Amino acid sequence: MFLPFLILSLLIGCEGRTPKDTLEGKGPTYGGTYRATLPFKPRTLDPARATDIYSVTIIQQIFDGLLTFDKELNLVPAIASSWRISRDGRTYTFFLRKGVRFHNGREVTAEDFVYSFTRIIDPKTASPGADLFDKVLGAKEFREGKAESVKGLRALSRYVLQIELTEPFAPFLTLLGMYSPKVVPKEEIERLGEGFGRHPVGTGPFRLAMWEEDRIVLEANRDYFKGRPYLDRVVYRIFPGARYDEMYEEFLKGKLEETPIPADRREEVLRSNYRIVKRPLLNLLYYGLNVKVPPFDRREIRQALNLAIDRERILREALKGKDVVAERILPPGMPGYNPGRKAYPYDPQRARRLLEKAGYPGGEGLPVLELWSASRSEATRKELEMVKADLSEIGIRVRIRYEDDWPTYERLLLERRLPFYRYAWYADFPDPDNFLTILFHSQARYNFVAYSNGKVDRLLDRAKRELDPLKRVEMYREAEDLILEDAPIIPILHRTFEMVYQPYVKGIEVSPLGAPYIPMSKVWLDRINP
Repeated sequence: MFLPFLILSLLIGCEGRTPKDTLEGKGPTYGGTYRATLPFKPRTLDPARATDIYSVTIIQQIFDGLLTFDKELNLVPAIASSWRISRDGRTYTFFLRKGVRFHNGREVTAEDFVYSFTRIIDPKTASPGADLFDKVLGAKEFREGKAESVKGLRALSRYVLQIELTEPFAPFLTLLGMYSPKVVPKEEIERLGEGFGRHPVGTGPFRLAMWEEDRIVLEANRDYFKGRPYLDRVVYRIFPGARYDEMYEEFLKGKLEETPIPADRREEVLRSNYRIVKRPLLNLLYYGLNVKVPPFDRREIRQALNLAIDRERILREALKGKDVVAERILPPGMPGYNPGRKAYPYDPQRARRLLEKAGYPGGEGLPVLELWSASRSEATRKELEMVKADLSEIGIRVRIRYEDDWPTYERLLLERRLPFYRYAWYADFPDPDNFLTILFHSQARYNFVAYSNGKVDRLLDRAKRELDPLKRVEMYREAEDLILEDAPIIPILHRTFEMVYQPYVKGIEVSPLGAPYIPMSKVWLDRINP
């Protein structure tokens, strides 16, 4: 259904699981500690309740699901060794591997997946992933308290799981590769309650050893069903506020195995002997405009803001050309991406005319707009100051505000208390539904801009049911056009994965889903031949 030739990926190092010729440095070696970076503190390590990529980064190492994505974003087996889909597209049967064990030693069975998926659907869990299972037969009745179980979730035997849908749902199989539908042990949830998010128990290649204010430590699961990881442990150091300059300095001192590259140090890094990995990603950095809050309740104001910002200059001067200017919502490489159709070119004159049409000539009468950001990196500060200057040119005054505690920032967004904010959305799976429905459907949890358009909702709902990939793409493109015309956001750029590694780091795989989905189980350290 997807277009793999549009998806770029990278494999560095070896994939083999058996070390050989290790004394001569000719193959992967076991052992060592990898010191990684996190730009913000995760909110929870419970996959059913996670909402941010910082949580996902850790969850991906601790938990497994039925399926996963390879480096080319193909769906491949995880705990499910194979699966079968009925001709009518409504019934999915999964055959589980035998001998997969939770970190507490118990074997995983089909009943564990029934429990895990039911828990996501259960309104008491308040899972942001609940929408993934909307089409499961009996999910609605269970949520409303009319049934004690979900009819469409069945363990046919110890190792066979069946899921029945109410109607065909094109992205369903792909959704199962996301972070939310990981399998969790019922006994640990019941024992720990809310504490499970701080003391997670999964089946993954690593298990949680420690979670402190400034670091999270993972240790290798030596009994992992795919073979033990090469690394003994991974230490994630947390730098709240995305302090990239501080990360880079720690890297230069040899205290980190990786670091993002600060925009103003790129030329220096490119001249160095460090290992640099750069890949296109499926994501969107944008500024949200809450359409229910004045003055953003006027479409002309929102369109004027889009036209007033010089994205090309921001990319060139603040970010040193690292990323890609966002001309629309869907990123390059995503099915439905429509190249060559720039929604809002830089046009301050037209922006002024729209302000005048809205009754605010030269910005007169408009209040000072507060633009919120979680990132305090030097590059972000420059970017925000340039946006502030661009808007000043058409008479709009802006005050920049920061909140670098990610859980707090996210809570403010969920409560829709930030009418004008900076935010980045990273794809969880390679489907346009993961951008357009997740961010703009009137009932979507992440619709922080309170956007509502009945025609858009109907198109997005129809696209989910459509099994013809070309017809789906047409629907998503039409929906994207309508959203852009309404201008509830200001698309800024599509981020590029760019990371620098110590020369002895091997086995890094980067897919278009980016850093959270790097399989750390494949990473190894070659101290002999850096």
